Amino acid sequence: MLFFVANVTPFDARGKLDLGQLRAHILGLAARGVEGFVPTGSTGEFLYLTDREREAVHRTVLDAARGMPVYPCVWDPSLTTMAYLCEAARDNGASGVMVPPPLYYRVEEPVLADWYRSFADAAQLPVLAYHNPTYFPTPISESLYLQLRKEGVLAGMKDSAEDLWRLKRLAAADPGGVFAGGAGVLPDVHTVPQLAGYISALGNAWPSLCLRSFRGEVQLRDALAERAAKVRAAGGFRALKATLGMGCRAPFVTPSAEKMEGIPPAEAAAR
Repeated sequence: MLFFVANVTPFDARGKLDLGQLRAHILGLAARGVEGFVPTGSTGEFLYLTDREREAVHRTVLDAARGMPVYPCVWDPSLTTMAYLCEAARDNGASGVMVPPPLYYRVEEPVLADWYRSFADAAQLPVLAYHNPTYFPTPISESLYLQLRKEGVLAGMKDSAEDLWRLKRLAAADPGGVFAGGAGVLPDVHTVPQLAGYISALGNAWPSLCLRSFRGEVQLRDALAERAAKVRAAGGFRALKATLGMGCRAPFVTPSAEKMEGIPPAEAAAR
């Protein structure tokens, strides 16, 4: 199994992308044992980046990762923009792309299936689906996922439902195809060796701690749960960025010192 980080997106004091800080962050994570990256996902604020900004983030991460697997999230309301992001990712050496279902409005399962089929035909890259019922109204059922895998439409999936039994069923049916997500299942991922790996948000700030849990140090369960709860209460990805000295931009703001109280410093800030 592989340990990936769903990386945050840094901004400078003017609200512009800080690609230098992003590059340093990726290099630092790689040096601490992280094995791959997923830029501009939920943790990376993809809905609040322009297509050019996302392409710049993808290019920077791919360059810094130096041949490590990278799966940029390329979702956009426009299939034309998705095709542009796929082409750029492909040209820069991406291993594949990650794509959640159509957002905001829930769609029927046959519609979702056809949507993934249409996109996969145009992507010319392996496509990971992204199941996250906390943020996406359209679920990816186990049966639909396995059907699209059988057809060759999907190369795998990130599943952030934090449902260990669902992960076990999917991993048994599709060994090596499913990445787990969500801090709640990290301490148990080592018990499902048929997973492809784990994609971590907390790993942005504490890669070594998360890697130790990923590798089976069950005594870290309570510490991880406490840390995850404090980060969530302080603003999620905004709190992670604050520990790393990374800026936010509107509509998001850096959490106050009061909200950040009790959250340990990052292992090494990305400067």
